[in-house]
Amino acid sequence: MIDYRQIDELRLYYLEDSWVLDITARPGLVVISIEVVLLPEHPDHHAPLPGERYCYRRGELRFEGVSALHWTGQGLPPARDASGELDYGGVDSFELDGGSYCLRGNFGEISVQADSSRMVLLPG
Repeated sequence: MIDYRQIDELRLYYLEDSWVLDITARPGLVVISIEVVLLPEHPDHHAPLPGERYCYRRGELRFEGVSALHWTGQGLPPARDASGELDYGGVDSFELDGGSYCLRGNFGEISVQADSSRMVLLPG
């Protein structure tokens, strides 16, 4: 198994303290909307905002060329943060095992067979 930090496209992010906002699946694509922590080495990193521990940015963790999806443990309802926004907790672990990406967190356990994964930062 390979930890996500060893995947070039994801090594500049810290997922364990990021927040999953939504998960969408459709044929060939899985998108995890996320408030992601940018590591200091990331070119868009800036000092944390007042009251925050990290530099956060809205993004999408995209799995493209999806050929299989298995999602279990979806029973926990989302939490509502101080601003009233829903979130599904953080990413406890994210590993690549052969061609399967395996994520675990309060949202359950997701196994995705996909051609690629990448983080897309949203404007803002």
